[in-house]
Amino acid sequence: MSGLAGILLRRDDRSAVAADIQRMLARLHHRARDGSSWWTDAGVALGNAWFNTTDEPGPGPLTMAAGKLAATADCRLDNRDELAARLGLSDGSTGDTMLVMQAYLRWGEDCPSYLQGDFAFAIWDGERRALFCARDHFGVKPFYYHSSGERFAFASEIGPILALEGVGTGLSEHQISGFLAGLPDDPQSTHYADIFRLPARHSLTAMEGRLTLRCYWQLQASPRPPRADAAEEFAHLFSRSVQNRMRGTPAAGAMLSGGLDSSSIACVAAERKPGLRTFSLVFEKGSPMDEKPFIDAVLDQRPVDGTLIGVGDYAPFAEFERILEEQEGTFLAPGLSLTRSIYRTAGAKGVKVLLDGHGGDEVVSQGHGLLHELADAGRWTELWRELRGASATYGEGMLAMYCKFLARYGPARRIAKLKGRSNRALARLLGRPPQPREPAWGGLVNPDLARRTDLADRFHRAGAMPGGVSANEALTHRWILSSGLVPHAFEVLDKAAANFGVEPRYPFWDKPLVEFCLALPGEEKLRNGFGRYVLRRAMEGVLPPVVQWRRDKIDFTANLVKGMLGNHRELLDKVLVCDGGRIAPYVNLPEVTAAYARLLRQPDRASPRDVQYVWRSTSLSLWLRQIQHSGSVA
Repeated sequence: MSGLAGILLRRDDRSAVAADIQRMLARLHHRARDGSSWWTDAGVALGNAWFNTTDEPGPGPLTMAAGKLAATADCRLDNRDELAARLGLSDGSTGDTMLVMQAYLRWGEDCPSYLQGDFAFAIWDGERRALFCARDHFGVKPFYYHSSGERFAFASEIGPILALEGVGTGLSEHQISGFLAGLPDDPQSTHYADIFRLPARHSLTAMEGRLTLRCYWQLQASPRPPRADAAEEFAHLFSRSVQNRMRGTPAAGAMLSGGLDSSSIACVAAERKPGLRTFSLVFEKGSPMDEKPFIDAVLDQRPVDGTLIGVGDYAPFAEFERILEEQEGTFLAPGLSLTRSIYRTAGAKGVKVLLDGHGGDEVVSQGHGLLHELADAGRWTELWRELRGASATYGEGMLAMYCKFLARYGPARRIAKLKGRSNRALARLLGRPPQPREPAWGGLVNPDLARRTDLADRFHRAGAMPGGVSANEALTHRWILSSGLVPHAFEVLDKAAANFGVEPRYPFWDKPLVEFCLALPGEEKLRNGFGRYVLRRAMEGVLPPVVQWRRDKIDFTANLVKGMLGNHRELLDKVLVCDGGRIAPYVNLPEVTAAYARLLRQPDRASPRDVQYVWRSTSLSLWLRQIQHSGSVA
């Protein structure tokens, strides 16, 4: 949760870059809880806002090789011993930033492919007059940049870049339409037309006014043959990942929701650190969101120091102005205010590192791609058995899902194909083009905005989940892990946690563990209706059985509707009805007001689509109002 910033000018002006880097670091003060520092040379400056999670001296920007190299980083390396051995370093106390610099000296711009962990860094190479930057494999650490003919600037957040003179504050319609559609499809664009993000698993070189972007790693399965017992190997990799994220960190805690993922992390971490502090949200007893029986099962079995955070009258738009300032724009996380309450409580109790179960579904996989494999192979009895888990996840009846697979893969598929061809032929004969099925965002986004930003084509290119007879678990799993929602979620959580002095760490997002899970056959991910089967087996004797074998997942939609209508009715009336003109250029206002009316009429039967229409439209309106009132981003 440290912060980094830097400036590279095409002219030699030490005083100008010194002033700019100090201005940028001032906007990262919330990350500099243990101080900030900067380094300058002719036309270049690097800065570091430091948050100490290891009780070691702060690195700041480092230099080496007779001052020819300088670096700033926000990183935690997991393969330190292996890396030091390959570099011929015997001193195990070498800091992570120095290891990154040594790796650059040895392997040049190929160095990120030798690193494991969470990192964002920039290295100034004085001999080449080049600035080399890189971001980790999954985008856990953020990295934003701006480039013009005379200047290249970067930072861990957008605000420090906007603080520079001459950086435009024009909004990106492309990003706004993507937000409304729930489609973070562009790994580079941000809410601001002149500011970009470095994509996950990419490096960037700024040299002589040119930028070179390069992908240094592809998401792929592990080439190593798995052990005979996949659960045993998973347990080993998972335990090592948890340990790596607790390395040198006395002030570590863990989220504990009562779900399979966070409970697995908390139990494994507690084995290494008795008295581990855990933090749990507790909803009203008997409500659909009540997870306390599962939380209590973990607390009763493990020696942890549990903190229960009561969620009473939930107000999703409380402190929203502040949240928008933190996030520097809109975001796809309606429950963020709840997560912030965990960060706030953990930070107040002195916890600096918080282990988070985010990503268990994606990394381990529910195995639902196996359902397509079974249907395509005509293994209908096995398909019926495995549908139980998917039915619990998606809230749809097993029979209805089974019939859909029959229609898609069974004998009726040929009939459906013939019917489709007949309908298209009839449409051509009558001079009418066939009407495509409207996507989920079709009624929300203003048609003019959708057309200007090529939203339909973008949605298609982003890829619906692999379909047809070619769909299988390997393709589905890789597609999920490649989604733009992955780095988007990390950026949202990073910004929220930074304001409370907490650094989230994610044991599931460990490179060897991800590669291992991608290599597993579908039967190790879904068996007897239980998704993430290999994780459940690996946690035998570690998790309470009631948590280990639970099937259900909490749906927070009803809680969101209750909170919006119960606590923000006046706000919704104002932004969606009275001030609807503010968002009219971006949303299909009649559809939004109709969705709002349906929520008011039947809140207990609210559709997920209507809830998203209202939440995203309100979020966009509040952000636009904030920008209009300030004249710029605060």
